[in-house]
Amino acid sequence: MNIRRITLLVVAAAALAFASCEKDKPDTPKPKPVTPKPPQTGTTDPYADLSVYQPLKAYVDREAYPSFKLGVAIDGDAKLYDLAGQNFDEMTAGNAMKYASVVRSDGSMNFTGVTNFLNAAESRGLTVYGHTLAWHSQQQPAYLNSLIQDKYVELPGEPGEIIIVESDFDSGKYPFIGWGNNMTMSVSDGAFKVTNPSAVQSWEVQFAYDVTQAFVQDQEYTLSFRIKGSAAGTLGAGFQIIDGYKSAGEFQNTQFTTEWKSVELKCKCTAAGGTRLVFSLGTFAGDIYIDDFKFTTIGKQYEVIAMTPEEQKAALTAEMERWIKGMMEVTATRVSTWDVVNEAIAGQDYDRDGFYDLQKGQAGDMTNFFWQDYMGSIDYVRVAVASARKYYAEFGGTKPLLLFINDYNLESDWDDNKKLRSLIHWIGKWEADGVTKIDGIGTQMHISYYENPTTQANKEKHIVQMLQLMAATGKLVKISELDMGYVNNQGQTLKTSELTERQHRNMAEFYRFIVSKYLEIVPPAQQYGITQWCPTDSQANSGWRAGEPTGLWDLNYNRKPAYVGYVLGLTGK
Repeated sequence: MNIRRITLLVVAAAALAFASCEKDKPDTPKPKPVTPKPPQTGTTDPYADLSVYQPLKAYVDREAYPSFKLGVAIDGDAKLYDLAGQNFDEMTAGNAMKYASVVRSDGSMNFTGVTNFLNAAESRGLTVYGHTLAWHSQQQPAYLNSLIQDKYVELPGEPGEIIIVESDFDSGKYPFIGWGNNMTMSVSDGAFKVTNPSAVQSWEVQFAYDVTQAFVQDQEYTLSFRIKGSAAGTLGAGFQIIDGYKSAGEFQNTQFTTEWKSVELKCKCTAAGGTRLVFSLGTFAGDIYIDDFKFTTIGKQYEVIAMTPEEQKAALTAEMERWIKGMMEVTATRVSTWDVVNEAIAGQDYDRDGFYDLQKGQAGDMTNFFWQDYMGSIDYVRVAVASARKYYAEFGGTKPLLLFINDYNLESDWDDNKKLRSLIHWIGKWEADGVTKIDGIGTQMHISYYENPTTQANKEKHIVQMLQLMAATGKLVKISELDMGYVNNQGQTLKTSELTERQHRNMAEFYRFIVSKYLEIVPPAQQYGITQWCPTDSQANSGWRAGEPTGLWDLNYNRKPAYVGYVLGLTGK
C-alpha cells in the first residue's frame, strides 16, 4: 500500500510537469474535495473509539454544501480558541461584541475586547459572526435611561422637602423591584408584603427603588415607614451605585417584631453616582410588612419637564446609530455577518391579532432596556438594519453584508411553532417599506433530550416543522446557538456527572437528527450553517445551564459521544 501511494504521487507530479510545458492543452482539472467517512472502529458501533475521528469540520461535504459554516461560540482562553481553530470554520463571541461589553456606564466605548476576539479568531483561520447589534439584555440601562429622563429646572426660593417616593399601598401597587432566593412581593391588607422562603446571606434577598436622577453626594436623606414581620428580624437599607453594585452609604439597620413599629432613619449619600435605594433582608425567613412608606430629602425645588415620546425616540435613534457606527468602524473589513436584532419576539399576543408581539419592558425593570418601547416596534428594527448597512459600507466593508434576526424557542412544540410564525410575520412588516432587508433567520435551539418517548417525538416533529417553515421564507437559515441538556423520565434535568453512557448516546443521536435534518430540509443555497453554543460541558458554577452536559467535549477537552452525533449527522450516516 505505501509503495503504490508513492508511485502514484511521482507519476502525478510528472504528468503535471509535462502538462505545464504543453501550452495548447487545457489545465489539469483539480481533484474534487473528498469528505471523509466516519472511520471504522473495529466494530459496528460508531461510539466505540472516539479517538479515531478527524477534526469536526473535516466532515462537512464542501461540494454538496458549499456555503455551510460550522461555527462555535467562544468566551474563553487560548486552549478553547485552539480547539475552535482545529474543528470549526467560524467563531461567535459569547459576550465580547455586545453593547454592555463595549459601552461604559458614561456612554464611552472601548473596543479592545472586540479587537482581541477578532485577532484570536483570525490567527486561527476562523471567520467571525457578529453577535449582536440590537438587544434588550446586556445593555447599560442607567446610561440609556439618562438619555430620555425628565429634565429638572431649579426654581427660585428656599430649600424645602422633596418627596422622592411615597406610598400607602392602598392602590394595591408598590414601587419596588426585587430579587433573590425565590422571594415574592405583593400587597396584603393595604401593606407592602415581601416574603423570603429561607434564611441566606443578607444581600442575597433584596428589594429596591431606582431613581433616574442620581442622589447628591453628602446630602442627607430621610426614610420613614411602619414595619412588622411574621417573626422578629432585621432589615437593612442603603444607597447603591448600580454599576458594580457599590455602596454609597448605609442607613442604620431596622429591628422589627410581630407588632407594628414606626421608623425614621437618616443617612447621607457618601458617593457620587448612586441611583438605587436598596433593602436587604436575606437573613430573615418569613413575611415582612411595610406601610406608610416615605423617602425624602431637603433641597432646592425643581420643575420637572418631561421629554416627549418624539424626543425620546430621537435621542435613542441617535444612540443606536452611534453604537452601530462605532462597531462598524472597528469590524467592517473583518466581519460581514451579524445578528442585527436579537430576541425581539415575546411569547404573548397582547393585541390578539394571532401573532406574538415584540418584547417590552416591565415596570421597575432596571436590568434590561427595551429600545422598541421608545423607538417603536417597526422603526426599532429598521433603524438597526439601515445603520448597519450604512456604516458597514462607509467603513470599507466589501463582502455582501448578511443581517440575521436571531431568536429562541422557534422550535416550540407547545404552541406549534407560533413564535417562529410570529417572527416571519414581523419580518414581513419590517420589510414592507421596500428598503429594509433581512437576509436570514437564526434559531438558537437551547434544547434538551427527553427520555419520555412521546415528548421527544413531539420535539423532533416541531424541529422538522421549524426547518420547513424557515426554508419556505427563501431566506438564509442558521442554527445559531445549539446546545443540549438532558431530562429524564421523572422530568428532572440531569447534570453531566449523573449521565450514563446510554444517556450520552441518546443525546448524540439527537444531535445526529438535528444536523442531518438541517442538511436534508434546508436547500444548500439557503444554508448558512450550524453554531455549537457550548464547545465543552458547563462548569458547575456557570451562569449558563450550570453543570449540564452542554458540550461536544467534556471539561478536560475529551470528545464525547455528542461529537460523533455531529459527525454522523454531517455525513448522513
